[in-house]
Amino acid sequence: MLKVIGYKEGQSTNIEYDVYTPINIEFGTWNISKEPTIYWRTGDFKKSLIEIGIGKYTGNIRSITLTLCENVYKTGNFNFNMKSITLNKGIPIFKVDELNNETYLDEKGQLNVFIGIDKIFISFSENEIVSIVQNDNVGFAIDTNETICGIIVNDVEEHEKKIIEDALK
Repeated sequence: MLKVIGYKEGQSTNIEYDVYTPINIEFGTWNISKEPTIYWRTGDFKKSLIEIGIGKYTGNIRSITLTLCENVYKTGNFNFNMKSITLNKGIPIFKVDELNNETYLDEKGQLNVFIGIDKIFISFSENEIVSIVQNDNVGFAIDTNETICGIIVNDVEEHEKKIIEDALK
């Protein structure tokens, strides 16, 4: 799993919804010729896949792409117990020293997408969420091991939820 080693100030976020790539999120700007991107991926790699792009040297997040997922659940409100969850503003920095010789780091896992009233929760770990790092409309769910266990996209409009539902059928 992706280990969080720190946090930094938030960055601009661009979120796109599409029937071919259900969710694509990009953070800030970067120069790929100065710092290549490492991709951490999870899912079963046949019917579910999410990819998180990270700067090879800095550990800065660059992108999150949900490619496919067959485990999609419609729900009302999410039952996050916010009394026991710490909320931080900013963006996580990931540990990359073990990843430097890789372009892709694949970890098989269970990927689930929960579509709520105005949120989407992409879960790739059953671990309990103890903190959320919030950057614009994107939240990073962090567990007790300081690893990322899910992504929360807030303020999702009805037509965007429809695109995601159609894309993940």
